[in-house]
Amino acid sequence: MTNPYMEAGRVASGDRFIGRATLVRQVAECWQAPGRPSNLRIVGLHRIGKSSLIRRALDELPPRGDIITACLNVGSQDSGMDLFRSMVRQTIDQGPGDRELVSIATAIQSARAWYDLVEGVRAFFSEIHARGRNVLVVLDEFDRAATAFTRQGQFQLLRDLASESRYSLGLITLSRRQIEKIEIDAAGGSILGGVVSNARYVGMFADAEADIMLARAAAAGIGLASVRDQIIAHTGLHPYLLELLCRRILEIHDATGKIDVDAAFAEESPVIEAYFGMLLEAVNTDMDGQGAALLHRIAAGRPVGQEVMGLTQLRLLGIISGDGLFAAEFARFITSSALDQG
Repeated sequence: MTNPYMEAGRVASGDRFIGRATLVRQVAECWQAPGRPSNLRIVGLHRIGKSSLIRRALDELPPRGDIITACLNVGSQDSGMDLFRSMVRQTIDQGPGDRELVSIATAIQSARAWYDLVEGVRAFFSEIHARGRNVLVVLDEFDRAATAFTRQGQFQLLRDLASESRYSLGLITLSRRQIEKIEIDAAGGSILGGVVSNARYVGMFADAEADIMLARAAAAGIGLASVRDQIIAHTGLHPYLLELLCRRILEIHDATGKIDVDAAFAEESPVIEAYFGMLLEAVNTDMDGQGAALLHRIAAGRPVGQEVMGLTQLRLLGIISGDGLFAAEFARFITSSALDQG
């Protein structure tokens, strides 16, 4: 049997990408209008599908001939200086390769002093603009900028490239946290967030999208509709967790001939509970140590005032669904964690 969920955890492309049509359109609008691409921040939980979303938007629509796209993972860069070097390399590899631009790009790669690199980067993107070209820079894992960037000037350079009229660069960031928090952690202040102010949130699947995910099991001759509620109780509508559990359900069925959701969850529980723990820690940190208490209150079914700071973002991210948490299993995890802490 070929398991249609074997790619769980990888960037979803082609038929593996499910739904999110409105989000794809909203993201693509950043570079579909003539002229300079717009700036955008894409915010969502770890493994919720941010990278898959931007990949889909880039793949689905025909490219504009005047736009050069540079996609970088901030987590793979050793420093802020390395990120700017990579940005220039990708641009020169895909864009106009005349002698002057190549000369500037070569000097940037060998620059060791921050001042020299800044002047080179400014000159390079100014020349790109003078040639009538636009650059769309996508920075995935932008949360890592909190450690890769070691000075405010690195955020300032990004801000300048994404806002000043002598450049034609549009910036898209993908992160779990808001840009302002990332900047403050890195450099004690926030300047980039003001020019990357348009935000799109990547949340959980809609019910219909989850149904499409479950329907993939039919390719292996298995129907999961009858155990849908049981599956959703464990994973909620979280795309990664849902695909992960479905993969294990089909593996167990292949070995035993039975659809056993509880057994599948038991085998995947170390991974799922590790994710829950990471999510709890992230919410607690983002809410200055108050997140765990808030999640416990919601898990216990106690009312929460709408004025609570951070509540709106938890809803936008899908952690809170209706009056409860996104999955019954996550609520049990939160309650157990609170008990463990005494």
